[in-house]
Amino acid sequence: MRINRDQMQVMKAAPNSAYEVIMPEFLFHSNKLEGSTFSEEELSKLVEEGLVEGSHEIDDVFETKNSVDVFNYVVDTLGCPIDDEFLCALNEMLFRETSDAKAGFTGHYKEIPNRIHGSSVQVALPSDLPRAMPELFAQWNDSARDFDAIVDFHVRFEHIHPFQNGNGRIGRFLMMKQCLENDVDIIVVDEALEAPYKSWLEIAQTSGESRFLKEIMADCQRRFDRKMELKGVDKLIPDEQTAARLNGR
Repeated sequence: MRINRDQMQVMKAAPNSAYEVIMPEFLFHSNKLEGSTFSEEELSKLVEEGLVEGSHEIDDVFETKNSVDVFNYVVDTLGCPIDDEFLCALNEMLFRETSDAKAGFTGHYKEIPNRIHGSSVQVALPSDLPRAMPELFAQWNDSARDFDAIVDFHVRFEHIHPFQNGNGRIGRFLMMKQCLENDVDIIVVDEALEAPYKSWLEIAQTSGESRFLKEIMADCQRRFDRKMELKGVDKLIPDEQTAARLNGR
């Protein structure tokens, strides 16, 4: 599903719009990949009514609630550059009031070497970040900013793993931002494809071969499109001219 900046921002501002369907769909899958126990129904209840239902660890509650704020912030700031300040703002927002925040691990790049759970990939050390992050930003700014470039950026970002925690979720928020800004079908990594997504991501990080990861990402795009069509969302997207006018552009 291809949605541009104006369309997404106009839907965010409008009550009863497709935004209320797109947001929980994205957040459910991205959070589920990191072990969240919120069901789709419970997350929709949180998004639509601000209510928490079910039994969840307190950090899961805060992170899920905060992920709604991060989603909104990413949409509000579409068009802003991806840089250190933007990334650290996302990380701080995602972990606000959590045990990680209270321990001082959020809102800045990692200071202690970390790893990817269930993976043997060697991620960047804290001492690597002053070189690795500017190189990542420069490569993105010089890229074609198409589907291939977005997936390649995701591979590099996750391989660097710049934060102590939250790298997977922030990486997927960045993919959404990049898709919305560059006329690319939204990539929502479906939790049903968790195993191949993580496996091919690791292979891309270790071998440089991203072809199979890109096939999984394209499958994620198609799955998201089908779900949105079944829910009638495709008929609720304002046309580009109307969205631009309503967004004051």
